[in-house]
Amino acid sequence: MATPVPVIDRTAEAPEDAAMVKRNQRTAQFLALAPGLVVGAIVGIVVSATVEQLLGAVVFGVIAGLGYWYLTTRSTTWVLSALGARPAGDSEFPRLANLLDGLCATTGVTRPAVSVVDSPVPNAMTLGRDAAHAVMVVTSALEASLSLVELEGVLAHELVHIKREDMMVATLAVRVGSLIALVRGEGRAVAWVHKQVGPGREYSADQRACTVVRYPTGLQSALARMGEGPTSAAPWPPAGNRSAALTRWLWIDPMVGRLEESPVGNLDDTRVRAEALSLL
Repeated sequence: MATPVPVIDRTAEAPEDAAMVKRNQRTAQFLALAPGLVVGAIVGIVVSATVEQLLGAVVFGVIAGLGYWYLTTRSTTWVLSALGARPAGDSEFPRLANLLDGLCATTGVTRPAVSVVDSPVPNAMTLGRDAAHAVMVVTSALEASLSLVELEGVLAHELVHIKREDMMVATLAVRVGSLIALVRGEGRAVAWVHKQVGPGREYSADQRACTVVRYPTGLQSALARMGEGPTSAAPWPPAGNRSAALTRWLWIDPMVGRLEESPVGNLDDTRVRAEALSLL
C-alpha cells in the first residue's frame, strides 16, 4: 500500500478555490436570471404595446422573478427526476457513508445528501443550489466496483466540486440546457452545458482532491479503472432520456461509451486524467 501523505490542514481553502467560488457564483446568477429576463422582456413588450406600459413593466418583473426563483430552487429536483435518482440511506452504502463523514469533517464541507441511480456503470456527480443543499449522485455500482482508497478519491473529487460551488453552475446549466435542446437539438445542448461548466473542470478537481485524501493514488486508480470502459452494454447517461443526456459532463467519468470521441488535449478525458495523476 502506498505511503500516506504528510498530515496537512485539509480544511484550508486553496487560493484557486476562492477564485472559483466567486466565478461560479457569478455564472450561476447569470444562468438563473437570463431565461426569465428574456421571456419577461418579450412578454412585457407585447403587453406594453397592446395593453398598458406600466402593466408591461410589472409583467416583466414578475416573470423575471419567478424564473429566477424556479431555476434556483427547483433545478436540482428536476435533474434528479430526469436521472431517475432516488434518496439513499447510509445503510445502503455503509463504506461510502463512513468515508463521506470523515472527508466532510476534514474538508469543512457540509455533508451532502446522497441519491443513487441504478446502473452497472461506476460513476458519481454532484448537484445543488449551494454548498448547504448539495446532493451527491452515485450509481449503484460505484461502491461495489471500487476499493476503499479508490472510493475515497472519488468522494473527495465530488466534495471539491461542492467546496468550489461548481455544482451550482452544473445544475443550472443542465436545466437551462434542456430548453436549448428543444430549439437546437441535444448535441448542441450537451456541448453548451460542457462550455458552461468549463472544459478541464474534472482535471482541476482531481488535482485538488489529491491534497485532501490520505492516499492520492486511490483517485488515480479509480479513474484508470473507469477509463477501461464499462463491462456491460448499459445505456449511458442513465435513464436514457434527452434531459439525462445533458448531464454527461457533470459525471466524474464523462467518457462512458464515448472513448473514441475524445479530441487531443481533452483534459476531461478520464484516461488522460488518470495518466496525469500517475505522474504526481
